[in-house]
Amino acid sequence: MSLPAGGLAPDATIDEAPAPRARAAAGGPPVALERADPRLLTLAAVAAAGLVGLALALGAGVVGLAALPAILRVGGAAVVLFGLCGYAPARALVRGQLGAHRALLVLPLGAALSSLALAGLGILHVPLKVSLAIVIAVATLGAGLSLRRTVPPTAIAAGERSSLIRIALPLMLAAIVGLISLLPSFRAGFPTVPGQNGDAILVVGSAVLLEHAPPTATRPDLPINHVPLEWRSKYPIYYALAAVSTLAGVDPIRAFATLSAVMLALSALGLFLFARYLMRAPPWLALLAVFLLPLDRIVVYVTIHPFYNELWGQFALPLMLLSGWRYLTSPDRRGAVLFASFTVLGLLAYPLLLPFPAVFLVVHAVDLWRKRRAAGRRPGWISALALPTLPRWVWVPAIAVAVPAALVLGRGFLEKTGSALAVLAPWTSLAGWAGGQLPYLPLPHFLGMPGSNLADYLGAGAVALLAWRGLIRLPADVRRPVAAMVAVTALIGLYFRLRPDGQLFYFKDLAFLGPYVLLLALVELAALAAVPRLRSAALGLAGCTAALVIVPLSAAREIDVTYPQVNPWVLQIRAWDHELPRGASVRIDVRPSGWQLWAAYMLVDHRRSALNPMGGLFPHPPQGRKADYVISETSQPRPADALGAPLARNLQFTLWRMNPRVPGPDVSSRGLVDDVTHISIG
Repeated sequence: MSLPAGGLAPDATIDEAPAPRARAAAGGPPVALERADPRLLTLAAVAAAGLVGLALALGAGVVGLAALPAILRVGGAAVVLFGLCGYAPARALVRGQLGAHRALLVLPLGAALSSLALAGLGILHVPLKVSLAIVIAVATLGAGLSLRRTVPPTAIAAGERSSLIRIALPLMLAAIVGLISLLPSFRAGFPTVPGQNGDAILVVGSAVLLEHAPPTATRPDLPINHVPLEWRSKYPIYYALAAVSTLAGVDPIRAFATLSAVMLALSALGLFLFARYLMRAPPWLALLAVFLLPLDRIVVYVTIHPFYNELWGQFALPLMLLSGWRYLTSPDRRGAVLFASFTVLGLLAYPLLLPFPAVFLVVHAVDLWRKRRAAGRRPGWISALALPTLPRWVWVPAIAVAVPAALVLGRGFLEKTGSALAVLAPWTSLAGWAGGQLPYLPLPHFLGMPGSNLADYLGAGAVALLAWRGLIRLPADVRRPVAAMVAVTALIGLYFRLRPDGQLFYFKDLAFLGPYVLLLALVELAALAAVPRLRSAALGLAGCTAALVIVPLSAAREIDVTYPQVNPWVLQIRAWDHELPRGASVRIDVRPSGWQLWAAYMLVDHRRSALNPMGGLFPHPPQGRKADYVISETSQPRPADALGAPLARNLQFTLWRMNPRVPGPDVSSRGLVDDVTHISIG
């Protein structure tokens, strides 16, 4: 049995109009939704999603909207930048049936292209504000020229004739998902860095550096002296944070959570388009997916803990799969550029996601090649890449930016990919990547379940069974690529689960996979809901209703235990930093943890040392005993070298003057010590 009515025909390609289909059940859910007033349907869907968000907010302890003005400021800056940079490319590149949802690709394309362009200019040592001016000016000119050109009309499915259903509703549902991910900031009363992952320190520090220097520079006067060696393929996504922070006029710490929420919302749009065009889901099922899949507990975990690099990979993946499928099926230059835009960004942001698009697209390419060879045709993938004839004034600056950027960023990608291949061998050690703060996360968390008890494991088993049934229901041309991607990446996850110290890679692999398994389960529930038999239809509707309860509950479980890394007491250290005498040194006695790293970050204007520095991945102050001042956690005993009463104190930290009689040299420095000397995985 095939998918419910309203989806694409199984034998339709992306660039073909959907063939008419018989209704799965007279008066069934898809028919009822298509007959509903679009305005009422949109209002009802947004109201229902809003009520879910409100329930999660009340459950999380949110009592006010003090953070809203700053969130709107940063979110507005991101939407303006991405929207302006994506408008002309979307009109130029998105054709065929995908054109019905062209507006949904404006922001994703803008995010990808603006980030890549800013990184390319930054590698040429163009200051960020100048780069922003260039990118915005070019985007504005392109948008103006684009408006003068007529875009070919597109066939629109019956259930999506209204732009409210086709465009506005997916955007609003994605925005609600983004706001839900900001509940930790709303609860704190201000936008800040949430979660428990210390990578965020390096991300915001890298963004600060890019605001003041080229990406390859070393600046001891900044909180993070240089972009981490192992992250140099990721310059574009740090430029995105730096650019949005600059446009909004806020510190990257304040912009971090809001930009992450925007990227989660854009991930939701990508999943919507993947469901609608590759899985041929009817509009109502794709709308269900745009709301539920980003609320899968593991996706929320990635967003708010925060795994910023991986979040950008999750954003790019469905669009890589969709645009790659489109190019292989109907190759042309527009499709190639669309595919390249998302693929280059995705692989630079997170090289570890490579197996997903590689398996999916290789299997599809082999299937197409066999069919076309049997029909005496060539695939046309190479001939479609013929470069257009353009004037020299276009090619010269494009090459001048692209070549250096490709050399720098490509080197970073190859280094990361090579290190990933190195640890695949079972005789290699993963001890350095065991992730002391990251255990093997329970499997149900990857499949939309809220906990890890017996009921959650049974629920995860039900999701897996439904996903298998949903996979069988997919059209033949997409079933094999999806099955191969799911099977291969699931085996990779199992492989790392069985290896010692493999929890970090187990988590990263299954975090990418989880939403697609959940989507397959929704495909099966939707198919059941549309059949004529009352029992099957009731089972499908009950399953969809249960998903609307359980998946948001899983998100709530993660939100409820997530609090700011950069809380008011950490921020207060910055005020102490401004009050200390210029040239003074500070010894950091905070225990090795993220709090120690943030204390060093906030004391950037002074020379720093640490009694017991936290090493490993994170740059840290040099180890030393003697300094002018000492800072410790309030819960710790008074430092033995402290002199007199505390100079400043809050609930978490205490600042003391140090006894000048402490023996030894003062080795404090504004520069940080970096223990990482070669590329590894991260």
